Amino acid sequence: MIACFEFAGAERRVDLGSGTSLAIPIDRDGQHPRFFVDRQVRFEPLAIGNFTGRVATGGSCNAEIITFIPHCHGTHTEGAGHITGTAEAVQDALASGLIPAALVSVTPTFEHAETAVGAGPVITAAALDWPQGVQALIIRTIPNDPSKGRRDYGASPPYPLLSAEAMSKLVEAEIEHLLIDTPSVDAADDGGRLQQHRCFWGMAASDERPVDTRAACTITEMIYVPETLADGLYLLSLGVSALRGDASPSTPVVFPVR
Repeated sequence: MIACFEFAGAERRVDLGSGTSLAIPIDRDGQHPRFFVDRQVRFEPLAIGNFTGRVATGGSCNAEIITFIPHCHGTHTEGAGHITGTAEAVQDALASGLIPAALVSVTPTFEHAETAVGAGPVITAAALDWPQGVQALIIRTIPNDPSKGRRDYGASPPYPLLSAEAMSKLVEAEIEHLLIDTPSVDAADDGGRLQQHRCFWGMAASDERPVDTRAACTITEMIYVPETLADGLYLLSLGVSALRGDASPSTPVVFPVR
């Protein structure tokens, strides 16, 4: 299905039948990312009276109880409710439809072991460059090791962090949706400041609410961008689930734009 649309004054084409998912699968084998917690996602058969929800052990059908934490296990999209007292659901302000997006690959620098936002490799503002007019920015960090799909971040070296200047650059450019292949835009332990989250939603340390212009913005963490995707312009479907919460599992899908 080929669609034509206008972007930045030029006619563009996109094949809506050629989408690529950026979501990390979660399966029973436990080979999925873990962040901030030691436990894996748990899969258990439903058991009620004589009923068992597992065909392999005599049940009539499969029915599972799945216990997981959206923020800590796999790809998820979060809204400003992540850091507000009222914990609004990410779906509340999220518009449906395709979003003009840019994919950029960046190599973090190790020039400074400690930054204003935490310890570890740094994504500088100068390393980020994208086409004007997009609403979403997808960041692929280099090296792009497939182990991102099963990494225990508690037992791994510090993951890359955007510098404070880089996050400010995104906000000033009016990027509304940030997608990144790290487990968080803040360090796992930053003393509870969540400085980068607050910057993205336009909230000072003492603010209880995001500024109006950022209230519908989202952050999607723990994606994986396949090597087959080139940097450039895409249309993005965030694919946020109907499980309401300040964060929700999501399946972002991108469609290359020609």
